[in-house]
Amino acid sequence: MLLFVSLMLDGPMKDPGAMGWPQSVALHGELELSKLIAQTRLHTGLLGAVGLAVALWAFMKYTVPGFDLRAVGANAKAAAFAGVPVTRTVVLVAMLSGALAGLAGAIEVAGRTGYVTLDMSPGYGYTGIVIAMLAALNPLGVLAAGVFVAGVLVGADSMSRAVGVPTYIADVIVAASLLSVLVATLLTQYRLVWRQRTP
Repeated sequence: MLLFVSLMLDGPMKDPGAMGWPQSVALHGELELSKLIAQTRLHTGLLGAVGLAVALWAFMKYTVPGFDLRAVGANAKAAAFAGVPVTRTVVLVAMLSGALAGLAGAIEVAGRTGYVTLDMSPGYGYTGIVIAMLAALNPLGVLAAGVFVAGVLVGADSMSRAVGVPTYIADVIVAASLLSVLVATLLTQYRLVWRQRTP
């Protein structure tokens, strides 16, 4: 997909006024998302993200395809034994995930940059995996986990400029948080029993 985007940016989508830099033509002003707070990057895409998270939570909780999705995620073999169409469910999840990722990219372009470049995503996909794990794969928990990770990353960047703290401290904090959540999840699923050896 990156190679296809590169082809488009060097071809039909290339901005002739970009002095050879591979980027698309800038969006018209009426296509850009409006700001929620002036002089900030906060735009109406945030409201769309919150609405999509709530809609996805309701889809997974109250619909039959959502139940199939949760069943396949918990145990694909048991779901297949119960009659859940595993292959169809996996394809549905892949299509839904791709659609949400594409919509997130469109919101990023329309709300922040205004044009498409190859380097506009500095690892958002991997950050999304971390956020999903911190949220225990709950669409509503993703909102809180996303705010937490964003706060850590932005805070570390500000601390780096203000007092010279390395920005890698953000990666350490996020990694420690993820490990803590994973260990806590493991301990909730398995009970540790300490047995004394009898002489």
